[in-house]
Amino acid sequence: MPVSCPQDSLLLLPRQQRGGRRAAVVMLCLISMVGSATPPVSIAGDTPAEDAAFYLREIKPLLGRKCYACHGSLRQESNLRVDTVEWMRRGGDGGPAISPGVPAGLLLERVAADESERMPPAGEPLTADEIRALRRWVQRGAAAPRDEAPQPSPETHWAFQPIAQPKPPAPAEFGMPAPSIHHPVDAFVRWRLRQTGLEPSPPASPLSLVRRLFFVLHGLPPTAEQARFWTERLTADRERAVPALVDVLLASPRYGERWGQHWLDLVRYADTHGFEVNTPRPHAWPYRDYVIRAFNEDRPYGQFITEQLVGDQSGEDAATGFLVAAAVLLPGQIGKDDASKRLARQDSLDEIVVGASATLMGLTVGCARCHEHKFDPISQRDYYSLQACFAGVEYGDRPRRDDEARERQRRRETIERQLAELRGELELLRPPATSLPTLVIDDEDASHTTHLKKKNGHGANPAGAGRGYRDDQGGADREPNLSGGRYTWWDNVAGEDVFTWNPGANGRFRLWISWGVHGSGVHTRDARYVLDADGDLDTRDDQREVARADQYRFAGQTEGDSERTPLWSGLQYAGEHEFHGDTRVVLRGGSTNTGITADVIVLQAVATADAEALSPGSPAPRLREPVNPRLNVERFAPREAKFIRFTTQETIDDNRHQPCIDELEVFAAGAPNENIALASRGVRATSSGNYAETGKHQLKHINDGRHGNSHSWISDQFGGGWVQLELPDPQQVDAIRWGRDREQKFNDRLPVRYRIETSLDGESWQFAASSVDRLPIGTPHDGVALWLRRLQGDGGGDSNAANANGVALLAKQLGTLERQREQLGEDPLVYAGVFRSPDTTWLLRRGDPEQPGDVVSPGTPNGLFGNVLPPVVLSPEASDVDRRRSLAAWLTHGDNPLTARVIVNRVWQQLFGQGLVATPSDFGLRSAPPTHPELLDFLASELHRNGGSLKQLQRLILTSATFQQASRVDPRQQEIDADNRLLWRYRSRRLEAEAIRDSMLLASGQLNFEAGGPGFNFFQSRGGLSGFPPLDKFTGAELRRMIYSHKIRMEQVPVFGAFDCPDAGQPAPRRSQSTTAIQALNLLNSDFVHEQAVAMASRLVRESRNSENEAIGQQEAAVKQAFRRSLGRAPSDRELSAAVSVAQEHGLETLCRVLFNTNEFLFVP
Repeated sequence: MPVSCPQDSLLLLPRQQRGGRRAAVVMLCLISMVGSATPPVSIAGDTPAEDAAFYLREIKPLLGRKCYACHGSLRQESNLRVDTVEWMRRGGDGGPAISPGVPAGLLLERVAADESERMPPAGEPLTADEIRALRRWVQRGAAAPRDEAPQPSPETHWAFQPIAQPKPPAPAEFGMPAPSIHHPVDAFVRWRLRQTGLEPSPPASPLSLVRRLFFVLHGLPPTAEQARFWTERLTADRERAVPALVDVLLASPRYGERWGQHWLDLVRYADTHGFEVNTPRPHAWPYRDYVIRAFNEDRPYGQFITEQLVGDQSGEDAATGFLVAAAVLLPGQIGKDDASKRLARQDSLDEIVVGASATLMGLTVGCARCHEHKFDPISQRDYYSLQACFAGVEYGDRPRRDDEARERQRRRETIERQLAELRGELELLRPPATSLPTLVIDDEDASHTTHLKKKNGHGANPAGAGRGYRDDQGGADREPNLSGGRYTWWDNVAGEDVFTWNPGANGRFRLWISWGVHGSGVHTRDARYVLDADGDLDTRDDQREVARADQYRFAGQTEGDSERTPLWSGLQYAGEHEFHGDTRVVLRGGSTNTGITADVIVLQAVATADAEALSPGSPAPRLREPVNPRLNVERFAPREAKFIRFTTQETIDDNRHQPCIDELEVFAAGAPNENIALASRGVRATSSGNYAETGKHQLKHINDGRHGNSHSWISDQFGGGWVQLELPDPQQVDAIRWGRDREQKFNDRLPVRYRIETSLDGESWQFAASSVDRLPIGTPHDGVALWLRRLQGDGGGDSNAANANGVALLAKQLGTLERQREQLGEDPLVYAGVFRSPDTTWLLRRGDPEQPGDVVSPGTPNGLFGNVLPPVVLSPEASDVDRRRSLAAWLTHGDNPLTARVIVNRVWQQLFGQGLVATPSDFGLRSAPPTHPELLDFLASELHRNGGSLKQLQRLILTSATFQQASRVDPRQQEIDADNRLLWRYRSRRLEAEAIRDSMLLASGQLNFEAGGPGFNFFQSRGGLSGFPPLDKFTGAELRRMIYSHKIRMEQVPVFGAFDCPDAGQPAPRRSQSTTAIQALNLLNSDFVHEQAVAMASRLVRESRNSENEAIGQQEAAVKQAFRRSLGRAPSDRELSAAVSVAQEHGLETLCRVLFNTNEFLFVP
């Protein structure tokens, strides 16, 4: 049993006596440990009466633990019940379970059988002693009391019955003279007390009651001033002062901080994910702040529940943090195989089901995950129906939409609309695709280059977006970096050929060259580029020099220095030339004996049958953005078309896979936002062949209007194949959009060489667009800059100039709006779940996701309440929101008998230290029955009547004489009701860890009342495998109330964690009240307690320096004030004398530390 001392005894005990008491405690603990060992099962007695008593004491509880789950009132497998001897004699399908006097029979055979036949089939088997006792009892006649009753039916269980509206007992009903009772709570309590011969305790002293009210409602003691003020008011007029004080405390913001902590204990709130890695959840705290705010605002309890299940639909985004407050495995902690992922998903859903059902319903629904519930009328199907209500919930962050965020969102939406309009205008100016054959040949393209001399190495462009850097996206005056990020270099020898590019092209082409730039002077100033017409380097009569390059500078740069780092030059135009199949471009050494470099060259045909010739003097090739796995836009001259064909010629993975297209969209001329190719508009799709290995990538997905890999088409040809759309009627078209995966999850199977054509009859085809003018995959680029480069270089007179000006203006406006959008910043996040389309829910055999059974519809347990409240049954197609909203409506329905009872019991428990029901999160058949069932129902009905106001409920309870009783023990009444279950006194108890720390800070004057926001740290780090070294010093925000700390899951807070502070690993519906040596050591020796004692002593010295204290001495004044600050009262003469001696001998801070360690400071009186 716990050991405690009188409230002021610690201060007065000499050191030797305190040490002796500690030794005595250790001895008592050892005695308790020895005495608590499990005794062997006793053997039946010598008389029938003794045998019947033995049955009730040993056999019936044994059968209840091992057999009732399958053979009791809840279910009777094989039509067998064993909850009475009569039922066992009758037996089931296999005959009688027992035959009195016969030491054999079905029951004994099955409990002693091998594993394949043993009963119970799961869990621990009966021990040899238990089987021996059972056999002995049967052999002696299987005696039982004559009036043995069977286990009650679940339908009659008290918690599943409608909430009654009992009237408080009148004094006349007590059966004996009774004082007039005006308070309904007192009437119910006194009625039970009189039934058992108990009397209520006298009222608590005014000071004790004031401190009690402050502690239970605020988790803080009253200040010295508050204690004095309210003690005087209670002394003068207790009847009016108590309700007034209760109202003041309920209206304070400190109330929500206290009662929010109780709720956070239930839901396992923490700021880390848990498990081994235990990484931070930096955005969990808004849920904590929501809970505090909801209690302070006295949100109706039904609304409070609804917001936590579906608050994302009512503007309370943080509230759904309730659903995902538990620990969860992160992706890196889950196996990569699908089976591991499915199991992890089931585990995360189980946390939601278990948390919601235990917190809101007071039921252990999680026991039905793998099998029918052993005790409560909850089937495995009920479990998965409830799980299906949360099948659209994922653990994770999402944007938080508070008032500030909503205003930010409004402004962002305005900007996005403006951006969309500008992009639409810009899209109309997009330069069309060209059919001009284009070759981009890099110096490292082995199939199109030849080394004539051994290279020295490579020069690598540094990371960065500046000109010539690896990530240079180009601009209106230059191309993006096409080089792949590096060039090749050799020693330069004048006139020596070192390298050739071998295009293999036929026809008239324009040529652009590039090189590696370095401003240090190590590259030649006049590298020669020679065209060898026949490709035979031994014959020079067909060679002619087409360009020279100053490799010290960028292309086009004629003066100034370039950076002293390896850069890409950009493209230099080298003229228009005839190419034959063998024609080569030769790199020849310049006149300086330095280095010479080679990089990418570009050839583009001058004219084709499908395109106009390049305009004279064009400074740049016509190039478009690289193929993008997400989305590509192809614009071309308007033409009438009925058929559109997309032909893949090569894929990104060297044709190792079949090409995949997410959606092929076609747009009519002048309508850039209207896809006319949808199957719903009568458009028919055909192809060269379809991927046959899966149902995902079907032909119908090419134009179904749905995006993503699961709604894409795959060809049946490796690296090739075509898909074709046929419009119902010919239309003027000028644009096509396509991609590999609009959701950006996949980039394999991407067509990188392709051709798009149109036709009126499906026979004669006209070029529309292709990949020939696309930049290489991975090239950094600025799309708008490419357009400007193209428009400015195409000639075309006033039309192109106007288009270029339009693009430039629109680009400038877009840039301004995008900067404004960036300045808005990102929406704040909250760890409150991510919601999506629900998964299908199956009934899993033994809870194994690899053994799915029937599909289960979302709903609520079917067999709980009979006709009291019908269950909810939804369609398997119901949306995520409908599922959660329907569950919330069922839980908060006025006829639900559990919801109100459970929360009323939780409130009572926090006010009195124990609930009317001793199992606060289990109201099932194994729950403890309520000590005052009528009072529980009366309070539940009052909660309904007051619109779910928890403050009104608390006000009702706190103004009762039952709450205001003294906590002193009466030995006679203790003998009758040792656990005080009948409430004949108030139950004094130690403060929780948070209240102890906060009370010390308040007494020392260090408590920071700043509320809300990210939590402060108790540890040097916030998560990870490296452990959590505690902080040594706390200042500023770290001296806030403990509820505002960054809570590390499964890690004890330094000093105060020893006081049974939950670690958020499991729900904590009721705090433990242990007594350990480490608690005393922490409060006596920790740096934190010492620092608060020093701070309090300094405060006392400052407060005692005034003329009023000169007569009694500042030391004595400081001592008196120390008692008032810590205990709310002045010291007795004896205490004053001892305390002054301690302060004089050891310092005022030592006295403060002693006061922090007294029971009077640490206990609710």
